[in-house]
Amino acid sequence: MRASIAVPFALVLLTSPVPGSAQTGKDNFVTVQPAGQWLASQFMGQPVTNDAGENIGSISDLLFDKSGRIANVVIGVGGFLGIGEKNVALSYAVLSITADPDGKRVVKVAVSKEQLKAAPDFKATEKTVYMRAKEQATEIGHKAVDTAKELKDKAARKIEDMRAEPKGN
Repeated sequence: MRASIAVPFALVLLTSPVPGSAQTGKDNFVTVQPAGQWLASQFMGQPVTNDAGENIGSISDLLFDKSGRIANVVIGVGGFLGIGEKNVALSYAVLSITADPDGKRVVKVAVSKEQLKAAPDFKATEKTVYMRAKEQATEIGHKAVDTAKELKDKAARKIEDMRAEPKGN
């Protein structure tokens, strides 16, 4: 009799959702990307244009709310190759996502370059590996520039010293 009670109870445990957790039944797995859904990785680096057709930046990150929906988008604006760039966050709702005649995704926002440059910087409270690597690379770059200046100054002093020495020594 114990076995007949234990088996149904075990089945209930395996098939019933545990409060606060997702079900793990085979019906919960997605095997193919559904139509109309996009991979977040495809948005990273995606150029963003404005209504004037100007490239105003590129998507640096996406912010999700607790329900798993995209709430905000972080756009890297200004700078060149990531140097001098600042991040600005906008509500995801203000983006317009369409496709060009070739089917390529086009992300637009009704904001001018000037508005983005004047917008406050976005500061993430979580740091990704990329963010930490970018900070370290920036720090190393600054140190390299400082070292190069010091070496240039030392070389200039050495040349001056050599020129000041009497010839024939």
